[in-house]
Amino acid sequence: MRLSERCADNSVIINAKGSTKEEILNELVDTLCASYKLEHRDEIFDAVWKREQTRSTGIGCGLAVPHAKIDYVDRMCMVAATVEEGIDFDAMDNEPVHLLILIVSPGNTVGPHLKALSSVSRILANAEVRKDLIDSKNQVDFLDILGKAEDKYL
Repeated sequence: MRLSERCADNSVIINAKGSTKEEILNELVDTLCASYKLEHRDEIFDAVWKREQTRSTGIGCGLAVPHAKIDYVDRMCMVAATVEEGIDFDAMDNEPVHLLILIVSPGNTVGPHLKALSSVSRILANAEVRKDLIDSKNQVDFLDILGKAEDKYL
C-alpha cells in the first residue's frame, strides 16, 4: 500500500507545535478533520486517545503510529507530523518521538488498516528514511521522500 497516495492536501504537519502526547494527538486529529473534511472531530479524537491509553503506539526509534478504527469515517485517512524537539510519547524504547503517522479507518474494515500499518513499519524501519522525513522542510518534500522510500521498500 502506497502511503503517499493516501495523504490528502495539507495532511503533513512540519514541526508540529504540541509538546505533550495529548496536544500532538489533538493537532493530528484537527489536521485530519480539516484535510479530509471530516465531522465528528471529538469522537475521532476520543477513539484515538482511547486506543493510545490501552498501549502506546510509540514503537521506538523516534516513531509513533497512533491509529484507530472509527465508525465516523468512510475511508482510510492518514496524516503525518514531524516534531523537531521530540516529545515524550511513552515509546517502547523510552526515547522521544520525532515522527508520527496517524491512521484512521472505518470500523468495519480490517485489511486496508493492517496493510497501512505494515507499510509504515516496512518503510520506516530504515533510519535514513526516518531522518530524512523528520528533516523535511515542507509537505511536498515529505511526500517526495516517502514516495521514493515506497519505491525502494514496497
